[in-house]
Amino acid sequence: MTTTTPVLDDHQYRADVSSAKAAARAYYDTDTELMSDTSYDELLAGIAAYEAANPDSVIEHGLFSDVAAGTSTGGTVTYDVPMLSLDKVTDLADIEAFAERIAAAGGTISIEPKFDGMAFNARYDNGTLVQVSTRGDGVTGEDLTTNVLKLDITGLPRTIAETGTVNVRGELLMTRDDFDHSNTNRVASGKPAFANPRNATAGSVRKNDLQYGVKLTFVAFDAVGLDAAQLAEAGFTLSATIPTGDSGETDTVARVLAFGAYRKSDAFPYPTDGIVLKAIEPGVRDELGTTSRAPRWATAYKYEADTAITTVRDIIEGVGRTGNISYTAIYDPVLVDGSTISRATLHNPTIIAALGVGIGSTVEVYKANDIIPRVGRVTENGPDVTVYEPSDVSPSGAPLDQSGAIWRSTDPADSIGALISYAGSRDALDIDGFSDAIADALVSGEEPLVNDLGDLFTLQYQQLASLSLGTTDKGTKRFLGGKTAEKILANIEAAMQQPLNRVITALGIRKSGRTFGRRLASHFHTMDALLAATEQDFATSGVDGVGPERAALFYEGFQRNRGVIEKLRAAGVNLGSEPEEAAEGAAPKPLEGMKVVVTGAMTGPLAARSRNEVNELIEAMGGKSSGSVSKATSLLVCGEPGSSKWAKANDLGVRIVTPEEFAELIGL
Repeated sequence: MTTTTPVLDDHQYRADVSSAKAAARAYYDTDTELMSDTSYDELLAGIAAYEAANPDSVIEHGLFSDVAAGTSTGGTVTYDVPMLSLDKVTDLADIEAFAERIAAAGGTISIEPKFDGMAFNARYDNGTLVQVSTRGDGVTGEDLTTNVLKLDITGLPRTIAETGTVNVRGELLMTRDDFDHSNTNRVASGKPAFANPRNATAGSVRKNDLQYGVKLTFVAFDAVGLDAAQLAEAGFTLSATIPTGDSGETDTVARVLAFGAYRKSDAFPYPTDGIVLKAIEPGVRDELGTTSRAPRWATAYKYEADTAITTVRDIIEGVGRTGNISYTAIYDPVLVDGSTISRATLHNPTIIAALGVGIGSTVEVYKANDIIPRVGRVTENGPDVTVYEPSDVSPSGAPLDQSGAIWRSTDPADSIGALISYAGSRDALDIDGFSDAIADALVSGEEPLVNDLGDLFTLQYQQLASLSLGTTDKGTKRFLGGKTAEKILANIEAAMQQPLNRVITALGIRKSGRTFGRRLASHFHTMDALLAATEQDFATSGVDGVGPERAALFYEGFQRNRGVIEKLRAAGVNLGSEPEEAAEGAAPKPLEGMKVVVTGAMTGPLAARSRNEVNELIEAMGGKSSGSVSKATSLLVCGEPGSSKWAKANDLGVRIVTPEEFAELIGL
């Protein structure tokens, strides 16, 4: 791939340094991506070219010299042995030169995948995991122990059979399956999809109160005093070493190229776009030494992405159920990495501006980490290109909240289609047969059939049967039809008896979702009590996870939905009831007073139930569902022996049962 390095003046140079640092900070520390990898690399190339030509005008920024591109100020954890970054080589000739340098020092090379995650240090004292910290500035790191220990992490055991202090270094990341699982949960909670696994990891570990389930994996690289076999025996996931062939730099290049093809197969579970080459022998490492930023005995190589050139035909703005504005580029279909792609998210206005993409732009597209279709860069903006300016108002004309990287509509009416679709989903009202297309058709047109959730329960057979769903391939009109209309009406009627927690979830109040639907229903019992609650009542309710921010959002959300709730009441939708007092002498519910955590895939009688349904079952049986194991946990229902939650429950002496044993316990 050939690019032209831009010629900068002093003003643009300083602006580009500022943009690069902001993009790097977002990359390393948040769940929001401000710039594509391609755009970032081009920005750095321009900065480097300017500095080479104008050495007297260079400003201090650390983009090339410091760990994490100079974005981190470190933290409270000090490292005796620094955690460094890696220098990069850009082509196969550089790899050969590196191999020759290692060979000249009497060393041999290991080749490992370059993972796209966060470098972490895990410290064990007398066998117990006591601290997990980031690389930071290389000398000091940020202590994220409290947050990390709440997460479901494979390959990070809570205890090991070692005495003294052991520091294990590795990469916290998301595998392909981790990313799919985490993204599904995030979107279901009303948030925009993660941009990529790296930002998904960084954002998740920094959230003090994550309201959706994520899965991560810790890949161990090394530990002082423990070899690879001991790390594996202790329960760590190890970085895969690319097999060694005959010695010599040609073989090194051959191995690098072979892995470049293998990494795209289903057999390799990790998203990666590069490899790391290291001298194996400690003596060679000592001889070659390190710079302030990176070791001289190791380097990284990034594979050239499989790309295609295409033309952007449209940029579509959409509104999610909580009002988040999304931007999607629609372009001529092209084949990339074995599949045809024709659309890619542009995420937010900052990325659109950085790319300079417009309608008619010729762009290079690729798959980020071989998964997510992306627009990498604009290759040409001809005279016919229409410059794209994101709208600063919502579809209804209301001003957008532009205070963050993700713009958001302040008008609830804008997201009614997405909200209705979400309300019909499995973990809300579970209206089988309901789809995005049907929801969009119901809320569209000059006289929409549905203006809010309450209208869904007043639909008539003829309205649904004659609902227009666009046209067929032959250009004829397509309607929902009588049979489908009957099915959906029957399922809407069944949805009227869904428990209160699902009705709360279906309202789409910001920062509610499935978990808080259950928690609010369990505490307040009725919709009338929720409507009567003040902001202070929510804040002091004792409902787990409700602080001042959520209290304000919940109060505003329920008050704003008063009219909708009255429609639901009139239609006969279940709005909760006060719990009946147990009859004297009645046996307690099977899980009365118990705090229960569920992890892994459910099997046996629970196999067909979603995680939300299992948690509802727990609370119906008198228990309290929780997402993390602690000393207060009474029971772990575990479909994943060996997971981090299983290990922690073992450490704390928490009772662990299989899904089959749990079903028997509650009489299912």
